[in-house]
Order: sequence, then C-alpha cells, then structure tokens
Amino acid sequence: MLWKAELKKILIVRRGLLILLACLILKSVFLFVFPEQKDPRIALSQHQYDKFLNEIYGESSDEKNARIMEEYEWCKSVIDQKDSMAAAYADGTLLEEDYQSYLADLETAYLEENAAKIFSEKAEQFMEQDPALPRAHYIYEYGWQTVFTLQQFPDVFLLLGLLLLAAQCFASEATAGMLPVLLAARNGKTRLYCVKFASVLLVSLFSGIVFALAEAGVFAARGWCSDAAAPLHSVSVLTKCALGISLLQGYLLSLAVRVFSSMLLAAVVYALSIWVKNPIQTVFLGMCLVILPLLMNGSAILFTHGGLLCGTRTLQLLGKGLPAAVPPLIVAVYSAPVVFFAARRYRKGL
Repeated sequence: MLWKAELKKILIVRRGLLILLACLILKSVFLFVFPEQKDPRIALSQHQYDKFLNEIYGESSDEKNARIMEEYEWCKSVIDQKDSMAAAYADGTLLEEDYQSYLADLETAYLEENAAKIFSEKAEQFMEQDPALPRAHYIYEYGWQTVFTLQQFPDVFLLLGLLLLAAQCFASEATAGMLPVLLAARNGKTRLYCVKFASVLLVSLFSGIVFALAEAGVFAARGWCSDAAAPLHSVSVLTKCALGISLLQGYLLSLAVRVFSSMLLAAVVYALSIWVKNPIQTVFLGMCLVILPLLMNGSAILFTHGGLLCGTRTLQLLGKGLPAAVPPLIVAVYSAPVVFFAARRYRKGL
C-alpha cells in the first residue's frame, strides 16, 4: 500500500509522469532535428565518395589501405603539376594531345581529391590500430558518428526530469510542513525512507529504459544504425578505442551505463534532499554533480556521476583496458555513504 502511495505521489500528485513525458517529447524532437555529423568535404564530391565507398566497402585490408593511399597520392601529384604543365604547354614543350590528356586527369583529380583525402585519413587511422583488434570496416560512418557524438554528453532531458522528481521527494514535504506528521507515523521513518528511495530508483530505471528505447528508435528511423555489426573502432570518434566489440554492442553498453548512472544520480539527489530540504537548491546541487566533472580531463572523469553519463567518453576510457563494471561500482560505493547518512539523519528526525 505504501509503495502504491509513493509511486502515485511521485508520478501523479507531483506530476512526475507529465514531466517525464514532456522531457521525452522534447528529446525526441531534438533528436529528429539534430543534423547528421557529416564531413563537409563530402558535399563537394558526394558521387565520388559513394563510388569509392562501394568499391572498398567492408573489412579493411592492407590492399585496400594501399589502394586508397595510392589514389590520394595520384590526385595530389596531378594537382601539384598544374603550373608546370601549363608552363610546358605555353612554351611548346608539351604537345596538345598530352596537355588535353593531362587536363582530363586534372579534372578527375579535383573531383576525387576530397573523397580520396577522407578515405586516406581513415586508412591512416586503421593502419595505426592495434593488430590484435578485429579489422575496422569501411562503412558509411556518419550515422554512427552522429550517435556517438550525442553520446559524448549526458542526456539532459532525462536528467532534468529525474532531478525534478528526486529533489521533491522530501524537500516538498519539508517546505509544506508535512515532515513532523510523517515522522510521528508508525511507518514514517525507516520504512518510509526506504520505500521512497526504492520508488525513486524504480522510476529512474523505468525512465532510463524508455528514454533509451526512444533514442534508439529515432536513430533507427533516421537510418543511422546500419552496419551495426562493424567493429566499434570503425567510426572516427572511436578510432582509438581498444574495445573489441561491435558498434551495436558499444552503443548498448553506453546506454546501460547511462541508465545505471542516472539511477545513481537520482539516489544521491534524493539523499541530498534530506539535508537541503529545498527543491531548487537540491536540483542545483544535482546539476553540479553532472556539470563540474565534465570540466575534468583524463580517466578520472570516468569515476564521477557526470562522467559516467557520457557514453562515448566512457567507451573511450574503457578501451584503455579498464573493466566496464569497475567505474560504476566505484561511483556506487562512494555514493552509498551519502544515502546512508541521509537515512540516519532522517530517522533522527532531521
């Protein structure tokens, strides 16, 4: 009965369901209008890019990499000869047919230069990767590039909804003068605290899953999730990631860590509301927990609430050999005392 009452209070009385739904709609609209992170050079040679990709599509190889580098060097060589060939033709040392043949090659080189340059950069990246990893694939990467670009940052829509819900659990009752009544009730201390805490975690888990499914649905609808079986390090933003998993597995891992981290953050904000007793100040502290770690550099960011919410950064740092379960567990361990001492303070009557 107490469970139902608390869930009803969070989702209905405090309009939590409406808040989450509004955040979900805003997120979906944002994802639908967010532009694909496409290399601007492709616009100058889209046909050549598509043609080149069709020829080398699939798992990279030494032969493909060499061919790409040769193609780019040929383009550069032809373009670099422009002035000398024009001078030779002007002084009569170059025959008309030879010059016309060169001009045809020059036109082709100009058309293919951008595409060849893009693929030569990819080939260089692939050649520098750990040979123990699965071979990276040549794919149309810009859909996944966009996905993991967005994953570099926390899901602000989900976090806003969870912060608003978690911050109100006790703070709103304190400001309304209801806490003395609750503390005097038979189940008003330990049991009520635990039920509220579990309710916040349950709502956070459910919200995280729904937001993740909505995000994946939008990405799939926009055609950004093709070649999901290609190795994770096939896309530029994760070229240096040493995790030997697929793009789909990397994305699912990123989402799972984000959902778990959202639950941890909601739990800490819930506990802080016991100490602060003010919803606005509690939301502000929660935002600080997310934003301040993002100003850090290096692997330390992975052991913070804000860092774990950034899926792509998590994958990049996990690629250095750290087990995926370690950072969330460490964050959970140092978050536990906050929740524990908040419970003690509540049981003592605040």
